[in-house]
Amino acid sequence: MTSKDRGIMLLLLAVLLWGPNPVITVITLQQIPPLSLGFFRLAFAAVIAAIFFVPRGYLRIKSNDIPVFILIGLFGSSLNMAFFLFGLRHTTAMTAQAIFTATPVFTAIFAYVFLKERIQVLQVVGVVVGLVGSLFIALRAFFETGNFEDGSLFGNSLVFISLLMWVAYILMSKNLSERYSPFTLTGFVFIFGGLSFIPLAVWENMQIGLDWVHTVTLGGVLGVVYQGAVASFIAFIAYQIGLQLTTAFAAGVVLYLGPVVTTMFAVPVLGEQVTWPFVIGVLLIIVGSFVATQHEFVVQKIRKKEG
Repeated sequence: MTSKDRGIMLLLLAVLLWGPNPVITVITLQQIPPLSLGFFRLAFAAVIAAIFFVPRGYLRIKSNDIPVFILIGLFGSSLNMAFFLFGLRHTTAMTAQAIFTATPVFTAIFAYVFLKERIQVLQVVGVVVGLVGSLFIALRAFFETGNFEDGSLFGNSLVFISLLMWVAYILMSKNLSERYSPFTLTGFVFIFGGLSFIPLAVWENMQIGLDWVHTVTLGGVLGVVYQGAVASFIAFIAYQIGLQLTTAFAAGVVLYLGPVVTTMFAVPVLGEQVTWPFVIGVLLIIVGSFVATQHEFVVQKIRKKEG
């Protein structure tokens, strides 16, 4: 097996570990309130990151970079996760995962608007196609029933806000990624994200009380463990190593399998249904994201054929 093959295998492993996460989160939210769940997940991931990263020197940063690390901790974990968790209370796991597949589309838009990055014709086409797909996903309740009474539009909107927070994290961490290891960035995202979740979790429990603590089962605890150790830590390590061993093109293609994996778990476990607006939306998002992010690869292929 070549190093590229190992890289693809690790990327597939990351997708397989991330895929069930929305389903597990929906189940865990039945026992643990959203903000408390977010705190436990990030705190658990931060402890694991400290155990593995501190001895290797990955958690050393310059003091003048601390404010930026705090910001990416907020946008990359606590704020992002808070909106995602509340959104999952009002939409389906499949829809939430599908919305996040549009990350490359919105990254291209934000990079053009805020970073003044040049945008090619193929990127514009990809962005438009991806946005249409996102609308199909966000408005699937209207296409299916003709109304929004099931509350899914509200939940989808919260997940979209979560997506925008994640895109902001990607853009803000772009400069830091040139000076720090991906492990350093992720470690501090967990740490600062977990710390910022403390007041949110305290406020939540002051509002609703602590009666929920007495009803948490082993399944709820295992849900937190999976989200913190597997979905947040192990999957990220697999993705980062896989990305180093292969190409960004291969990584992008593999990650588009995310909605498929989530659907494979959501249908039998949660009883969610695959409908035509969902299928059309996912396909449009995948095509749009592919064209928006792999435009250079596509152009090179066209030029080779013409040559």
